[in-house]
Amino acid sequence: MKILARTPLAIIIAFSLILTGCLGEGEKTLTFYGDDIVENVAFSPFVLADQNNTTFNSSQLDGKVAVFAFLFTNCPDICPIVSANLKYVGEQLGEDFGTEVIIITITVDPWRDNSSILKEYSEDRGLNWPHLTGEVEELEPIWADFGVGLEVVEQNGTSARHHPEAYEVDHSTGTIIVDREGKQRVWWGDLDWAPDLIIEDIKSLL
Repeated sequence: MKILARTPLAIIIAFSLILTGCLGEGEKTLTFYGDDIVENVAFSPFVLADQNNTTFNSSQLDGKVAVFAFLFTNCPDICPIVSANLKYVGEQLGEDFGTEVIIITITVDPWRDNSSILKEYSEDRGLNWPHLTGEVEELEPIWADFGVGLEVVEQNGTSARHHPEAYEVDHSTGTIIVDREGKQRVWWGDLDWAPDLIIEDIKSLL
């Protein structure tokens, strides 16, 4: 009788240990090579136009890991390097690129970067992912969501938020990796790029 009385308790204890182990695995904390965005901030839904003047809806990113970069085609220095690095990342991801992982480039110079300019920029460099543009009013909330610092500097040295006749764009941003649930998870500064480590951060979210 003692054996029969203890058997159910033993089964319960064993099951509890198994369940605890399973829950522990699900709660595993991820570590990244880039800067961990602790707040895991989401971004607001958006609709923009790509380099083919085709509508791009952010809902197309649902369930995928997305890599966001904020660039402009007239950038003389870091933007072409970031574009080349993103191209390398896409190539190294293989079959996951375009299916499980999507790269998105959003302009910070909508006054100049219309769809045709973005098409020329992407085709010249062999960049086969969406390059997005829109009206300033459409882009400003997106820039804000991703913490993009932007200033339009007139060539005479004065500053303006809106489009002067002759201007340059001064922006501070990085590359942001967003998880399958649409939360910002990892930030890489444009001057800190390490493509192979970014790939590892992306894979950790797959």
